[in-house]
Amino acid sequence: MSSETALINRLERFGSWPWPLSVLVLIGIAYFFGLYDVLTLGVAAPAIASQLGVSATTLASVGTVIALVGYLIGAVGFAHIADKYGRKTGLTVTLISYSIGSLLTGLSTNIFEVYFWRFITGIGIGADLAIAAAYLSEMTPAGVRGRFQSLGTFFGFVGAGIGPLIGLFVIPVASYGWRVYFIIGALGGLAILYLRRSIPESPRWLIMKKRFSEAEGVIGLAETTYQKKKGTLPPIPSLANTSQLEEKTLPITSLFTRKHLPRVLLMLAVFLFYYVYAYPFLALTTSLLSASGYAYVASLTVVGLGGLGFALGAFLSFIFSDLTERKYLIALLFFIQALAMIGIGLKGSLTEEVFSYFVAAFSNTFLATMLYVYSAENFPTRARSNGVALTDGLGHLAPIFSVPFTAALFVASGLFRAYEALAIEAAIGGVFVLLGIRSTRRVLEEISE
Repeated sequence: MSSETALINRLERFGSWPWPLSVLVLIGIAYFFGLYDVLTLGVAAPAIASQLGVSATTLASVGTVIALVGYLIGAVGFAHIADKYGRKTGLTVTLISYSIGSLLTGLSTNIFEVYFWRFITGIGIGADLAIAAAYLSEMTPAGVRGRFQSLGTFFGFVGAGIGPLIGLFVIPVASYGWRVYFIIGALGGLAILYLRRSIPESPRWLIMKKRFSEAEGVIGLAETTYQKKKGTLPPIPSLANTSQLEEKTLPITSLFTRKHLPRVLLMLAVFLFYYVYAYPFLALTTSLLSASGYAYVASLTVVGLGGLGFALGAFLSFIFSDLTERKYLIALLFFIQALAMIGIGLKGSLTEEVFSYFVAAFSNTFLATMLYVYSAENFPTRARSNGVALTDGLGHLAPIFSVPFTAALFVASGLFRAYEALAIEAAIGGVFVLLGIRSTRRVLEEISE
């Protein structure tokens, strides 16, 4: 048995998360800042616009598009760093970019500075999400990969739930409230950057790089932690020999083989149809509700209270992700998203809007969590960060066009037509994902190498 296979077998022996819980939390925080950041500009746009001389809808639309361009650049560029130099290095660089961008957005003195620092923030967020997805998938045994990757994102997606609530309490208090809102995100990012020093490198990445002694030490940490929690170690399974599969060290070019190129194209299509509606929903809802006749505080209430569903969705993914085939669950969630978009577009009472937003929120984070789990399963270790980043990053091309299109459609035809279009896009995404691979409870080396 090769060294690679022996180490992978030891890593796959566990029936639950074998590392300290802090590792799961510190990586899951990537998703916290991802969704917290997506929502910050949309939530704060009316307050910023009144001070900087631009309409809230224009600010939310243009600012989001600029951040998305940065997201695409960061996802592809920094993910290469993670595949070449390690997951920890990639996660460090991305969080520095996010923290600087968010801090200086809060200190901006004109609209052009806001746009520029949103671009820098986007660079960091784009890569951090992709690298975190690759890292969590590599750290978790096959039988519980969906559950514990989902739990990691749950800790993160709490940010989507409390972010709008923070805005509700901070932004209206003073003229500088929106600045405090962005600075809070930056300070949180810097704190996590410091704490992440203690996380281990991905053992699968170390094995792929032939750094067996380091991988041995990391897996030994997992075994020690597991023994302290459970008392005894489970037996080591006997998996197929993976040594020849792991010898190649080419990163992104590994994705363009006969086996992996169809997966790249399919996951790209799925991400395109996810982001084409998700970003208009996340970035524009506060501004569009305000422009539709709701008072600004009422719009914040819809997003703030309804946004509690974001954390619920991530938690539900922890419960259900490994109970059924992943692609079928993802398709169902796309269809629930479509129904929720229709509900928001109907513009009912405040209670009805909060309910519709809540359904949209919980199904959105449930879906996003499953997409990150599923996408990482499609690609080989040597190019996993690149695979997730390429498909997820290029998927962000869609909202570059759909965000301004949704804003224009709202102006031309009203709230319902705008959200009806988002619903149709979500339903198409649900159809596409059904063409994907089966991955639930299968070892990564079996399905992706």
